[in-house]
Amino acid sequence: MREVKLNKTVAVDKLESFGFIKTANGWLYQKNICDNQLLMMLKFMGGKIFSRVEDSTGEEYTLHLVESSVGKFVGNVRQDYERILTEFIENCCEENIFCAQLTKNLIIYVREKYGDELEFLWEKFPKDAIWRRKDTKKWYAVLMEISERKLGLDSDNLVEVIDLRGRELENFLDGEKFFAGYHMNKKSWFTIRLDGSVAFDEICMRLDESYRLATK
Repeated sequence: MREVKLNKTVAVDKLESFGFIKTANGWLYQKNICDNQLLMMLKFMGGKIFSRVEDSTGEEYTLHLVESSVGKFVGNVRQDYERILTEFIENCCEENIFCAQLTKNLIIYVREKYGDELEFLWEKFPKDAIWRRKDTKKWYAVLMEISERKLGLDSDNLVEVIDLRGRELENFLDGEKFFAGYHMNKKSWFTIRLDGSVAFDEICMRLDESYRLATK
C-alpha cells in the first residue's frame, strides 16, 4: 500500500460510520470502483492513511497515479480514486490542531495503547484537549499550547505542553524540564513542554503513570 500524504488529522471516531472495519492492525475500507472492475482500499494504521487499487487477480493497479497516463479507463480510475479520497477527507479528517511531532507521536501512542481519543471540551480554547480513562472517566492528561512565560520562563514563545498526574512532585520538578502543573492542581499535576526537552520514552513512562493514578 502507498501512503497518502495528508495535511489533516484522521478522526478515528468517524471511520466506522464512513465504512471502515477495525482489523488486528488498523482500520480497513474497501470499495469497488470503475463498474466493479477494480477494488480500492484505504487503510489507517500508525496514524497514517494508505491506499491501494487492485484488479480482479489481486495485482496492484497504479496507472492512475502516473500523471502522464491517459485514456478513458485510466481517467475513470483516477476520477473514482480521487472522489473517494475527497469523500474520506471531508468526512473523516480534521484540521491539524497540534503541530509538534512529539505531540503527534503521543496521540498515536495513546490511541494504540489505550484506545483513547482527545476530547476538546472548551469552545473558548479550541486548542486545549484532554484524555480521560474510559472506566473512571477521570482525566489523565491535558494538551495545550501556551506561552513559555506562563511556566515561569523568560520567553513569550508559544509551546505545546502536556499536563500529567504525578506523585512526589517535589522530587523532580526543576523549572527546566518539569514544571508545576499549569492550570491544574499543582499538588498532583505537572507540566512538560513538548519541544524535545524531555525524551519521548520518558514522557510515555510518565503518561502511563498518570493513567494509573487516574483511578480514584
